[in-house]
Amino acid sequence: MRDAAKAYIRCGVAGLLLTTLAPTQNALAGGIGDGAHTPNLPQSTGSAAILNSNLEAGAGGLYAPIGPGQAPVLRTDPVNPVTIPPPPNPQGKACPDNTAFHVLPPPGVRGPGAPPGQIIRTLTIYPGFTRNKQGGYDGVDTAFGYNQPGAVPPGGDPNQTQLGAPATAATVPGHVLGVSAWIETLGQWQDASPTPPYGGSCQGARFGFGAPFIAGNAPPPAPPLRVLDTPPFGTGPQLLAQVTRLWRIGTVGVLPGPAQTAPTYVHIPTCAWLDSSVPTSTTLFHALTSTVSEGVTLFLLYDVTVTPGPVTWDWGDGTQSTSAGAPESAPAAVPSYDPTAQTWTDPCSVSHRYASVAAGRTVTATETYAVSITVSWDDGVAIHTAAVPCDAVTGGACGLTIGSAQGWVSGPHPVDQIEPVPYFAPTP
Repeated sequence: MRDAAKAYIRCGVAGLLLTTLAPTQNALAGGIGDGAHTPNLPQSTGSAAILNSNLEAGAGGLYAPIGPGQAPVLRTDPVNPVTIPPPPNPQGKACPDNTAFHVLPPPGVRGPGAPPGQIIRTLTIYPGFTRNKQGGYDGVDTAFGYNQPGAVPPGGDPNQTQLGAPATAATVPGHVLGVSAWIETLGQWQDASPTPPYGGSCQGARFGFGAPFIAGNAPPPAPPLRVLDTPPFGTGPQLLAQVTRLWRIGTVGVLPGPAQTAPTYVHIPTCAWLDSSVPTSTTLFHALTSTVSEGVTLFLLYDVTVTPGPVTWDWGDGTQSTSAGAPESAPAAVPSYDPTAQTWTDPCSVSHRYASVAAGRTVTATETYAVSITVSWDDGVAIHTAAVPCDAVTGGACGLTIGSAQGWVSGPHPVDQIEPVPYFAPTP
């Protein structure tokens, strides 16, 4: 398939079908080998860096194709009728149940090779097909005893792509292949036990098979999970270091202040903010790379989303508060006393009123960021998106916490008693 597939770039896949008819085959209704192929593991190389607030990565990663040509299998087989015991006690009865007959569909709807115009038990199966050394494809379906080397002949006319047309190597890419199967010889059921549940199997039933035919169009294959989970940049701590490299973590600012040990006072709003430039809203980065999946070139767009969480403020007196965001500048005005109302104004986005004097209170702030990764690709039919693990342990998003260890701390601040100011109401 590798040599027959055409490059796909966002709008379609080239590769269609042919006319040569493979001979009708038959097999015992049992299972035979699987003909599985172990795909090559993809390899990737690349580099990434933060430039102008973007996570940049080249699209030059090297990815190896994932195998020498497996035909798409996007449909599942129907239930094999020889696995259904005739009721009530199936011992010695004809199998499968021969009342489920129907007329074969007309040519162009059924696959080639099925006997036309007969009343017969027939169905369509979807074997797996693997490319062989001759350039054709070998077909296997163990559930129906289908094992046909050279089932799909090499070569062919790539323009013969209508539904029901005989499949050839030229028309395998981009299509789902079906095979007509019918019961040629009824068998007899042999119980495994003389009492219910009887178990057992159908012995002697034989299937006949038509030639592989085009049963439908297949969208371009999705990249393997191991490729999607390998972005062109490091994840986990390496990604967190890249994301935060241009952040200014800074410190906690406090009013009254501005000194780190400046005193504050009881019952007066002590304002706090982050003297920092960390993101206060969701930030997006991106990287672009490409991969080859079964001969189809796909472009993968990786989005890195950094989402800030709430900020937890610890005031050093056993109390905490939470703010939805992190103010990053001092308030426009300082608290002032209103002698008439005998209260203090509070112009701060975040503040705390200490209830008692203390030798020193330390103010800290803690915020956790969620860093998640998604990958998107366009196969010409739809845009697909999948999550990519950032944390190798949890398999989900990364957690990035900034707190006192990174500098978000101020103090200790002495908490003093404010001196009372006499107040006399004006005389009427």
